[in-house]
Amino acid sequence: MVVELIYVTPDPEGLIARCARVSHRSEAMSSPEGDRELVRKLISRGHESVLEFASATFLVEGMSRAAANQLTRHRLASFVQESQRFVDVRDRGLVRPPSFTDAQWEETAALHRRAVELYEKLIAEGVPKEDARYVLPIGTETGLVVSATLREWRHITRLRGSRAAQWEIRLFAKKVLVILKEHAPTVFGDLEVAG
Repeated sequence: MVVELIYVTPDPEGLIARCARVSHRSEAMSSPEGDRELVRKLISRGHESVLEFASATFLVEGMSRAAANQLTRHRLASFVQESQRFVDVRDRGLVRPPSFTDAQWEETAALHRRAVELYEKLIAEGVPKEDARYVLPIGTETGLVVSATLREWRHITRLRGSRAAQWEIRLFAKKVLVILKEHAPTVFGDLEVAG
């Protein structure tokens, strides 16, 4: 799975601090360290609404439709997902769960190849792609763009990065968190994804 940051609010922590200071008319107290300290205080006190002024957008490639279905349940985020209805998806691979043995994976890969062959046959027989796609496994790779505020990214990475989360969505959360820590270390410094 490839997760690429395609946009982040410039100086997200400075913007968050500036917006937060409006409530107390304390704009004159602004400095880089003062901004970081204010952001830490806001998060520690649960005042995360001001994190909504900054956002980040990611391009994701090679995620299974199964994991994408989990991710798109976050209704405060915005999504664009590759359309199996209009796009020819014969070149899309299958995501391998780490729990599969080599023998199990060979059997699964053979089933996927057969599904793609059936997909191609159905299209050749005049079945619309939107109907032919029903034979494709949920483990088929997809591409999508996801955008959310930093407040929602904290929620997503906490929830999807927990030990109870499914392995693939946890891998996504880990990749997102590593990137967001580079761009907003104070906002995300207290979060970790379970191993």
